[in-house]
Amino acid sequence: MNYPLIRLINKLNIKYVGILLLATISLTARLILFPEFGWQLQLTIFIISVISITIIWTMLEFIDSVLNRYMPYKQGVVRRIILQVCIGLVCMYIYISLLLFFLIDFFPFSIDKILQTLAYVIVTLLILAVNGGSVGAYFFQEWKKVIIKNERLQKERALVQFDNLKNQLNPHFLFNSLTSLNSLIFENQQLASDFLQQLSKVFRYVLQNKDKELVSLETELTFIENYVSLLQTRFHESLRILINIPPNDRSQQIVPVTLQILIENAIKHNIVNEQNPLTIHMFTADSYLHIKNNLQRKSIIETSNKLGLENMKTLYSFLSKNQVEILENELFFEVKIPLL
Repeated sequence: MNYPLIRLINKLNIKYVGILLLATISLTARLILFPEFGWQLQLTIFIISVISITIIWTMLEFIDSVLNRYMPYKQGVVRRIILQVCIGLVCMYIYISLLLFFLIDFFPFSIDKILQTLAYVIVTLLILAVNGGSVGAYFFQEWKKVIIKNERLQKERALVQFDNLKNQLNPHFLFNSLTSLNSLIFENQQLASDFLQQLSKVFRYVLQNKDKELVSLETELTFIENYVSLLQTRFHESLRILINIPPNDRSQQIVPVTLQILIENAIKHNIVNEQNPLTIHMFTADSYLHIKNNLQRKSIIETSNKLGLENMKTLYSFLSKNQVEILENELFFEVKIPLL
């Protein structure tokens, strides 16, 4: 599909609809003010008006394009606008003067000073309107560029912060995993071997998907199964993770490693021991993935920078109209992730 051609057609449509509208308004005014004119004269004046407005409009667009090249708005907005209006007025006054000179004998009435002045006033208003529209369109486009640029910068910053968060978690998780593996080597070599295979699968997933923007929930859950196995080797019955997600929701997408970060966040901020087991429940409802845990906060959290969830909220705000929601009361802490 030729998008530049479509844009040109749309531009021409707007332009010529505006020209016909102005000419029609002029014709209506003449029919009211000069009903004695015959339809042939009115039609002739209408055609002349359409041609004249087209020439004036095209000339103003040409002036605008030339000034965009040699004196863009960035060099001085006020100076550019004044120069553009002045050049437009001079060119159009010359055109109207020539038009009146050659057509003065065509009309069955005398064109006195009042009518000539009215013609110049109408042209002046037309020039100001077209130039005003041109300036307005320029600033609107610049405003859109600024908005898009700011959104892109915010998204890039969110992605960088989220990547930094993942990079911070991985070494921390690796340290804990290696500590558990070291204990298993002396206690149960087969279990240590299984643990090492699961650990390799976890980091293989991270390496394979760290540059992807989205993965399916099914893919993420497969990864989480290995991750959860490693955690339960470390915490045993102190950590319970319940996954209740129906098959029809597993084709939805999320940002990779989202679940790992939320599980690690829950473990990091809550007490996890035999006396106080931590239960993390994952389920879907209303186009959201819910990650909910019983709340038993630690008094001291050494590795928390308190930015993880905020970075996740910012990132998802660029990917979905639905926002990441965080719910908390005295008993539970819950994060709702929009499914994409």
